[in-house]
Amino acid sequence: MPRRILVAGVALLTALTTAACSSAEGSGDDSTYLIGFPALASGPAAFAGVPIVDGAKLAVKEINESGFLGEGVKIELKSGDIKSDPAQAIAQYRQYVADGASAVLCCGLSSEAGALAPVIKQSKVPGIVTSAILPGLAEPPYVFRPVIIPSEPGGLYDQFIDDVVPAAGVKSAVLLVTADNDGMVADAKIWEAALQRNGVTVAKRINTQSADTNYTQAATEIQSLNPDVVVSSMLGTPSALVARALRERGYEKPILANYGVDSIKLFETSGGGLRNTVFFAPFHAEQTDNPAARKFVERYQKEYGALPDMYGAQGYTAMWLVAEALKAAGDGAPEAVSKALAGITQLDTVYGPVSYAGGQARMTSKATYLQWTKDGKIAGWKG
Repeated sequence: MPRRILVAGVALLTALTTAACSSAEGSGDDSTYLIGFPALASGPAAFAGVPIVDGAKLAVKEINESGFLGEGVKIELKSGDIKSDPAQAIAQYRQYVADGASAVLCCGLSSEAGALAPVIKQSKVPGIVTSAILPGLAEPPYVFRPVIIPSEPGGLYDQFIDDVVPAAGVKSAVLLVTADNDGMVADAKIWEAALQRNGVTVAKRINTQSADTNYTQAATEIQSLNPDVVVSSMLGTPSALVARALRERGYEKPILANYGVDSIKLFETSGGGLRNTVFFAPFHAEQTDNPAARKFVERYQKEYGALPDMYGAQGYTAMWLVAEALKAAGDGAPEAVSKALAGITQLDTVYGPVSYAGGQARMTSKATYLQWTKDGKIAGWKG
């Protein structure tokens, strides 16, 4: 049934006054909710940032064309490029607040999330995290995260290591860490504990920096240690570059990684070095039987001429979470949207059914285990 944003009768004056200073603008049933998005549209994280924006744009198109929010009610998505700079993310967020945004998608990187989260809580225009995995980030009623966090106890990292390590007979590992990224550092602790729990000796932890481009020294050291696996607790581009350096030096054993490597652009960056990299993902376009995911894949491919990756799914899921809150609120005022977001406890998504607790999404099903092949295809890992 259509939701009317402006009401008739004695409430008309109040509604018009509210509309003048809130994020729903228009007359009659024709209203628009502004959603801001400081995005990673260029720079080293663009391989993730661009499909996140594409996924969000596709969701907006579906929401508007379907009349999901009611007759004549639409979402306007404004997106700017922060160029991986947390200061620019803060500046753009504040501008969207000044423009009257109902909510803001944000936080592709943990560095951005760590800087922006306190500003979101102070400004009280809710932020929806698209990709950052910084621990403890979700905090209702202002910060919400539809991203599945793999580092939680018993979560995806633990499941992945518990399944893959015994099946592959892994006894030794080297752990690579993007040491200037808080999310990757926190994840490394989970990786290491899970490896040790499964009887694996972590022969060496090698710290790298997110801006590094030359991994010759790390690859040479790993080659000399010759571990059964290399475990990459790294951002996507560093993972690709170190994989290239390893393969160029003759190391062909498996690399275990997070879902940050789920991008054909990264495979190309690696020069094929990501071959035999095993990772997990809550979503993969060619490895799903989830009805919501199949519809998303079909629509994304029709819109952009390519299959969506994990990042496209993240942007799409984040935008639909906002839409659900707008519909429940029946109002674009940030306080109403925040309250509605805090009231969401479960949703059907491209990951399957998820539950929300403390503003954080959690999967009820296992992730899919995947592996890059030597010809740049992603196949299901068979052990």
